[in-house]
Amino acid sequence: MIKLLGVITLAFCSVLLLMLWATGPAQANAETSEPPSPPGAIRMAARDAFACPGMHAEWIDEKTVHCLKEKP
Repeated sequence: MIKLLGVITLAFCSVLLLMLWATGPAQANAETSEPPSPPGAIRMAARDAFACPGMHAEWIDEKTVHCLKEKP
C-alpha cells in the first residue's frame, strides 16, 4: 500500500511539473536589449587581449599599441 502511494505521489508531481514547464513563459522569444556587436569587435577584443594581457590596449596606429594598467 505504501509503495502504491509513493508511485501515485511521484506520478502526480511529475504531471504537475510538466504542466508548469509547458505553461511557463518562453525565455527564448525575449528580445535582447543591447544591439548586436559589429563583426570586427570580437576580432579586435582578441587582438587587444593578445597584445596587452591583463591590461587595456590603446592603439596609436595600425601597428603601435600602448598598454595601460586597468584600474581595480
